[in-house]
Formats: sequence, structure tokens, C-alpha cells
Amino acid sequence: MPAVVGLPPPATSSSAATYLIGAGDLIQVDVFKVPDLSTKERVNEAGVIVMPLIGPVVVGGLTPEQAGRVIAAELTKDHLQNPQVNVLVLEYANMNITVGGAVKKPGVFPMKGQTTLLQAISLAEGISEVAKPEEVVVFRSLPGQSVSAYVVDLRKVQRGDLVDPVLAVNDKVMVPESGSAVFVKNMTGALRGFVSLNPLYY
Repeated sequence: MPAVVGLPPPATSSSAATYLIGAGDLIQVDVFKVPDLSTKERVNEAGVIVMPLIGPVVVGGLTPEQAGRVIAAELTKDHLQNPQVNVLVLEYANMNITVGGAVKKPGVFPMKGQTTLLQAISLAEGISEVAKPEEVVVFRSLPGQSVSAYVVDLRKVQRGDLVDPVLAVNDKVMVPESGSAVFVKNMTGALRGFVSLNPLYY
């Protein structure tokens, strides 16, 4: 089954920019050159955070960029002139990464801020003795697109020969067993019920 041999694209270009803030998320708000207004806040069930000076602000259902503009607009009303506000999601309350295959503790793990491939493998307590680390597969599904599969040599990442890729929300990482045919057997089984892979090669 066709796949991309190489690193997945940066998560910031695909998922982070379009992610909508939800209840339970932990976000960091930075106001440029005004450190006293910078804060970390947990979004409540109503989608609201409480900011210094301006009080409650609704950020639920907004992208981080939109939330920054809303907060900037509130600060402009009575306090600052042309404030620059950056919003970053530190913890995703309802977003996960799945790690399966030849790892010691397969499962679904909550995504806390940026999570790299090595960190995801660590959440699964590392690869097992029968793993085939040179053909780790990252499955990624974006809205309106088919599932893409990226085959990454974990050994090169561990040595520093490849960049440790940042995973996107809801990525699925599959570590094949040694001796298995990753492009046919494993990928077909791991994606049973999924749409077809992106037929591109790196």
C-alpha cells in the first residue's frame, strides 16, 4: 500500500492553526511587552477564561489566533493601545494521540502541548523487543482529506540524523514488528475502516 517515506509535515501548518479551543484546555496568553498581563488559564465549561484587567473573555470555539484578536480588542477598549496578543494551547483536553503495534504499553494518550514522535513512543513506555524501529508509521487525517501515512526511521530520529517530528492532534503512530511487511500487512490492518492512503512518495 503506498505511503510517504519521510517525516510528516509540521503539525503547526495543519492542525494547530485550525484547532478550536474547548472546555478544559489550558492556554497561555502572552501580551507583548506587558508581562503582568501574560497568564495561563484553564478554559471553563462555558468556554470562558478570566484575564487580568479585563475579566471574563469567551475563547471557546475560537482558534488560538482568533482568541488572541478577541483579547487584544478587549484590552484596547480601556487599557492598551494596539496590544499584540499571542495565544498558545498548552494542554488539549479532548485531543489524543494513539500509539500501537510493537510498543510496551499501546494506548490512547492525551496530548499536552506539542508532542513529538519520540515523546509519543515514550508515553507507550518504549518499543518492544520485536519492534522494527526503522519503519514506524505515522497516520494523519485532516478534515476533507484522505488519511496519509508517513514511514519514519525511528533510529535516525534517536541519533539526531532526522528531526523529531511534532505530531498533530489525533495522529496514530504504529510500530511494526520485525519481519512484517509494513507497506502491505501492517498498514492494511492498522487502517482497516479508514479511507485510502495518500499515494505519494517522499
